[in-house]
Amino acid sequence: METRNVAGFSAPRSGAGEIEPQRVMKPLLRLLAVVAMVGVPVLLYRMGKGLGVTALGTVVPWGLWVAFYIFFIGLSAGSFLLSTTVYVFRSERLAGVGRASVGRRFEDQIVGERLAGVGRLALVQALACLATGLAFISVDLGHWERFWHVLVYPQWRSVLPWEVYLYTAYAGILLLALYFLMRCDLSRRGSEAQGSAQGFYRLLSLGFRCPDDPEAKRACDVENLRRVRLISIIGIPIALAAATDMVFAVVKARPAWFSPGFAMGSTVSALASAAALMLFVRAMVLPGPEKDRALLQTLARLTGILLIVNLFILGIELLTGFYGGVPDHLAVLRLTLFGPFWWVFWVLQLAVGAALPLLLIYGRAEGATPGRLGLAGLLVTIGLFGERLNDVIPAQAVPVFPGLDTAVSSARLTALYVPNGVEWLSSWGIVALAALLTYFVMRRLPMVEHRSYPGEE
Repeated sequence: METRNVAGFSAPRSGAGEIEPQRVMKPLLRLLAVVAMVGVPVLLYRMGKGLGVTALGTVVPWGLWVAFYIFFIGLSAGSFLLSTTVYVFRSERLAGVGRASVGRRFEDQIVGERLAGVGRLALVQALACLATGLAFISVDLGHWERFWHVLVYPQWRSVLPWEVYLYTAYAGILLLALYFLMRCDLSRRGSEAQGSAQGFYRLLSLGFRCPDDPEAKRACDVENLRRVRLISIIGIPIALAAATDMVFAVVKARPAWFSPGFAMGSTVSALASAAALMLFVRAMVLPGPEKDRALLQTLARLTGILLIVNLFILGIELLTGFYGGVPDHLAVLRLTLFGPFWWVFWVLQLAVGAALPLLLIYGRAEGATPGRLGLAGLLVTIGLFGERLNDVIPAQAVPVFPGLDTAVSSARLTALYVPNGVEWLSSWGIVALAALLTYFVMRRLPMVEHRSYPGEE
C-alpha cells in the first residue's frame, strides 16, 4: 500500500530501501573515533604554540574557529527554544503525546508515558552544543589560559563580558531544567542499578528519592514539569540573546554585520539548524519505535518551514544590499557570491544545504523513510554551517579602509584567508570528540520518560 509523502501528513513507509540506523551508527562512531585521535593531538599542538600556527592575520582575525563557535552557539540556543515548545508552549506533537491524549491536562499527558518527543533531547543537545561552541571560542583566544579574566576583570562597555555572563546563566538554566526533568528517572535507576552505576545515578540525582506511591510519583512529575516551565520561561530571552550573535551585530565598521537582518537571520538559522540536527539524531542516532515516526514528520516539516523562512530572509538581505548600493556592503556580497569561495554559497549553502533537503522532505510521493529524513536533517545542518562561514569571513575580507591589505607585503596582512591544516584538523577533532561524548551521555541518561508508574503495570 502506497503512502503519501511527509508534506501530506502521512505515516512513513518502511521497506527494503530504508536506511537502518544500526548500520549507519557503527561506522560513523568508528569514523568519529579516528577523527578525534587525529584532531586532538593537533589541537594540543595549537594550544602549546599559540595562534602563530594558524592562517589568521590582521585583516581577518576571526576565522574558522569563530564560524564554528557561532554555529554551535546557534545550535544550542535553537535547541533550547525548541524545547520550550514542549515545556512552555505545550506542543503535543513535539512532546510525542499524540492525538489520543487530547482533552487531558498537558502535565497528565506528558507524565506516565514513554514519550520519544524532543524535550529532553533538545536540552541535552543544547548543553552539548553550548560546551562545543565555548570550546571553539577558547581555542581562538591568543592566551586561552586567561579565559577566566573576563569573569574577574570585566569591561562592562564591551559586549564580551555580557555574553560570558549570559552563557554562564544559560548553562545553569539548562542544567537545572535537565535535573528536574530527569531526577525521578535517575533516582529510579539508582535504586535498580548496582556497583559504580548506582553511585553514578545517585550522584546525578543529588540524593533525591522519588516517591514509591503511584499517586505521589505522578504529583512529583507534574511538579517537576511546572518547575521546568518556569525555568524555561526565564531562559527564553537569554537564548534569544545568544542566538542573535550580538558580538557581530554591534560592529559598526562592518556593514554586513551591522544590520537588523543579520540578527533576525541568525535567530532563524539557529532554529533551523537545531531542528535539522534533532531530526538527524531522532532518525539515525536515537531512533524510536514505529509508532513514534509521526514525530519525525513534525520535525521534518518544522525543519523545512524554518529553512524556507531562512532563505526568504537571505533573499531580503541580498535585495536590500544590492538595491541600497552601499559600497562596503556590496563588496562583501560580491565576494560571497562571486569570490574565490563562491562554491560555499552556491553549492554548500544553497544546493547541498537547502535544495536537496527540501527535495528529500517534500519530494517523492511514495513516502519519506526515517533514513531519508535523517539525511535531510544532516544536509541542512551542514549547509547552515556554510552560511556561518559566509557570515564571518567575507565581511572581514573587505578591508575597513583601502590599502590596508597591500601596504605591507605580509601573509598576516592578506585579505584572502584560507584555513590551514592545523585549523581544520583541530576543528574536526573538537567536533568528533564532542559528538562521541554526547553519544555516550545520551546512551546513559534517561532520554525518554518511563513507561508507567509502580503498581500500574
